Amino acid sequence: MLASNRPAPADAARRAQLMMSVLRTMVAMGTVGLIAALIDRRNDPLVSVVFYAPIFAAVLWMRHMVKRGHVLLTAWVSSMFFWVLIAFVTLCFGGLQGGNAACFGVCTMMVGSLVGGRAAIAVAAMSSAWCGLVAVLEVEHALPMQLGPYTPINAWTAITVTLVMMSVLLRNSLESIRAMHAQAATIAAERDEALRRSIQAQKMELVGNLAGGVAHDFNNLLMVIVGVSEALREDQLAERSSPPQLLDDLDAATERAMLMTRQLLTVGRVQAGELAPVDLGELVRVFALLLPRLIGPTIKIEVETDPDVVAHASRVGIEQILLNLAVNARDAMPDGGTLGLRVLADARHVRLLVADSGSGMSTDVQRQAFTPFFTTKTTGTGLGLATVRSAVERFGGTIEIASEPGKGTTFEIRIARVIVDRPAPKADPPALAATSTTRRLLLAEDDPLVGRVMVRIFEQAGFDVVAVVNGAEALALIERTGDFACVVSDISMPILDGLELAARLAVSHPSLPVLLVSGDRAPPQASSGAPRGFVAKPIERRGLLAALEQLISG
Repeated sequence: MLASNRPAPADAARRAQLMMSVLRTMVAMGTVGLIAALIDRRNDPLVSVVFYAPIFAAVLWMRHMVKRGHVLLTAWVSSMFFWVLIAFVTLCFGGLQGGNAACFGVCTMMVGSLVGGRAAIAVAAMSSAWCGLVAVLEVEHALPMQLGPYTPINAWTAITVTLVMMSVLLRNSLESIRAMHAQAATIAAERDEALRRSIQAQKMELVGNLAGGVAHDFNNLLMVIVGVSEALREDQLAERSSPPQLLDDLDAATERAMLMTRQLLTVGRVQAGELAPVDLGELVRVFALLLPRLIGPTIKIEVETDPDVVAHASRVGIEQILLNLAVNARDAMPDGGTLGLRVLADARHVRLLVADSGSGMSTDVQRQAFTPFFTTKTTGTGLGLATVRSAVERFGGTIEIASEPGKGTTFEIRIARVIVDRPAPKADPPALAATSTTRRLLLAEDDPLVGRVMVRIFEQAGFDVVAVVNGAEALALIERTGDFACVVSDISMPILDGLELAARLAVSHPSLPVLLVSGDRAPPQASSGAPRGFVAKPIERRGLLAALEQLISG
């Protein structure tokens, strides 16, 4: 016999345990039946002893077979023996009267518990056919001579045997179901743990690949920044004017570093950020300027946008979508090609189309394209397009693929459009008086290099700056003086971070504006009406001052 046809060890042990329970119950019920038959004076004692003796002998033999390990064979023999016994009783002890035929239900349940469901169906059909035959014989008065009379005690014995045997089988069946459920739960937990480890390994591989590329590119950027810094220092010492090319190189290196930090922030997390109206056309045009550094010079980038296209989304989320789709297009065009970015709008929706002239996708690949960890690349992680779909769904939008092998791929994203009324240009607000306390700022920043840069920016703009290194110092200073026009605070700081500082100031100084700054996370939307603002690092001087002036002027 092939090993695959043998029952599993756990299944064999369950059968053996159930078989022994059935045999013990049969002995008990046989004893009850024999005693009841002997008590009833209408029964012939010799017939009762002759009837029950083979039953006890068969049970003892079956117990011996189970102990020798022949469980399945014994299950078949016991089931068939029990069935033949009941068939004999219905034929020779008065037909279907007295409830003897009810024991066929026990036999069917026994076969189902010990052998299997198909065998139980076969036994049930065979029992029904036999009872039909006995009923016909009884109607035709063709039954054999009755070996014993019908008595209420015999009927009670038949019902008792049926109920007790079925309860034993039912209890064991329920215990088997619970055991199998526990085993299935254990297997499922082990499978989930294996899947979690696999996903973690995939993430670590992704992080490792990204870290290697980031280290290489960042070293190049640092080399540019250090070189430009040294050249500017030498020019200052030599009292020469710096050539514009040095500043251009420094700006380019800074832009590439900003893009790389955005890439890092998309790894292993879904981008947060409040949904708000986003000028999709402007965002795509600006982002397209950074793409050549990412996807290489062999890919031509074409941009086409409708004017005044505003979508209900988040800026970081759209950048994440564009970043992943651009990388996907680059991999589909290893020898170069064209990447088209189009922003179109109708009355209700904004359509963002990202099309490449690459290798395209088959129908099967398109069906699985957004499935996490599905990839056709040898080194891919399969998370890019899944991340894109997650971001689009967060905006309440939809994404579709149009592609043919060898004819490129087009991703079409639809997002709800926001109609923004363009207000008439306002007159420039009057400049704040330099002698007023409205030009006094409190800066909370724990990084000394960043702090010096921001202090220099604010002082060059005419502000009087007081700098501290954490939120606790800022809060104490405000409680002592309280004459600041605005608080500028980093979010991540020791002792008391920027979020907690803003929350406390919203209670103690609700009219004091707070401008939060962070390089890795956006703050949650403020629940109170206190003046709050947020800018993300790295910050351009113009953007930082614009956010500050807007917050102060209200």
